[in-house]
Amino acid sequence: MAPSPTTAPPSCAGHPAAAAGWRCEHCEALLCPTCVETRRMGPVEYTVCVRCEGTANVLLRHRSQRALRTRLLDALRFPFTVPGLQTLLAVSLMLTVLRVLGMGVRILVVLPMALGLGIFWSAFFALVRGAARGDADPEGPGFTSIIQDNIVPGLRGLGVTVGVFAPALARAWHLLPSASAFDNIGRAMLLQQTLGEAVVREDPLFWGLAGLGLLWMPWALLLAATSQSVFAALNPLRTLRCLRTVGGDAGLVTGVFVLLAFVHGGLHWGAAWVFYLPVPFFSGWLAEALTCLVPFAAANLLGRVLYVHGDAMGYLPARDFLEPTLGDTAPQRVPVSLRESPVPEAPAPDATGVAAQVAELGAAVEARDVAKALALYGALHVLPRLKLLPSHHLFIGQAAAVEGDFPLSVKALESAADTAPEEPTAPRALVLLARVQGEKLGNTVRAEEIYRYIVHRYPDTEAARFAHARLPPAA
Repeated sequence: MAPSPTTAPPSCAGHPAAAAGWRCEHCEALLCPTCVETRRMGPVEYTVCVRCEGTANVLLRHRSQRALRTRLLDALRFPFTVPGLQTLLAVSLMLTVLRVLGMGVRILVVLPMALGLGIFWSAFFALVRGAARGDADPEGPGFTSIIQDNIVPGLRGLGVTVGVFAPALARAWHLLPSASAFDNIGRAMLLQQTLGEAVVREDPLFWGLAGLGLLWMPWALLLAATSQSVFAALNPLRTLRCLRTVGGDAGLVTGVFVLLAFVHGGLHWGAAWVFYLPVPFFSGWLAEALTCLVPFAAANLLGRVLYVHGDAMGYLPARDFLEPTLGDTAPQRVPVSLRESPVPEAPAPDATGVAAQVAELGAAVEARDVAKALALYGALHVLPRLKLLPSHHLFIGQAAAVEGDFPLSVKALESAADTAPEEPTAPRALVLLARVQGEKLGNTVRAEEIYRYIVHRYPDTEAARFAHARLPPAA
């Protein structure tokens, strides 16, 4: 499936020149950052429309609607970021130590080489998966299991690398004169020198096959990073399906990968010179870091491909590939506590009249006179710091929900929970608030946030048990 074309965000209903990043659940207007306000209830923040104060939901779009080329710079400079440098220095240090150990007893050189291979490819695949999750500071491999965290990734990376270049290597072997088994082992151990033989270097078919292997390599590594086997990663049909899924970005990724390969060749030559500098251990460490620099940038690049197109490849659920239309843009109005929310200035009410209205509201609530209670609450709840009983807020919230006035119900239930968070009415109000948000307003994300807050804030209560039953199984 090819990615969707890049589209501009919709325009705000009140400010046509501004891009909209929210939609009001109540009036259904598209809203820009100026037209929404973030509020806070306990540790939970939510966004409301400044016009009708209905819940405003963030507009989402698929990550592929933002061109992959806009993410390339971040991928290429990853090794120079703080997390990238930490990973680069740590991995190159371990490789340097293993190289030093391998220079001791020659008969034991295979073990350090195998461990080093596993460390490199474990870090490579971990960086791919970290970038695929969008982690700014991806976690390195855990190395808790020598089999799963070292040997398996090492064999997978080696198998893919050898597999994509197998036709070119077979052609080179065919061009070389026949030799004994012992000589063939020497050729394999000194592969770079073997491929530099004139008969191989001057063969156009060898270079053509090597070029095809280089073009194939990023997609085979991408499939291998998704924990697929070496045979699955080297399956040409899977590669073609991967290219079709990525669409127009496939050429861009392949081109950048080829350029990185040439840069890697130059750095590899430079590392060979650095290695023999008269600075014990440090020169080897710097040489290893130079050889890891480009592979780690390439790993982040491949991870960005999964970050954008991974759902089409079946790597992660489709819901994980939606992002806010306006990115990190936040509402211009800062969040404030509900009990300190600003209200329009109005003439100071007559204290005696307000007290009488509060008493009248209490009587209406006690008498279950819904119409009168709603009318009085509509006039009273906007007064600053007015002390209404939590039970009155709760009654109004329930009554407004029954009458279909969901914005008023949300306000009253929020007030019931916020004005007396320690009272038994608070968890009951929050349960009702979550149900109104989820079942009446269709704001399931907001409802889930409230249910999680109930479980955290009021454990071992009926409200918490009800909320826990409404949360997804993963909670």
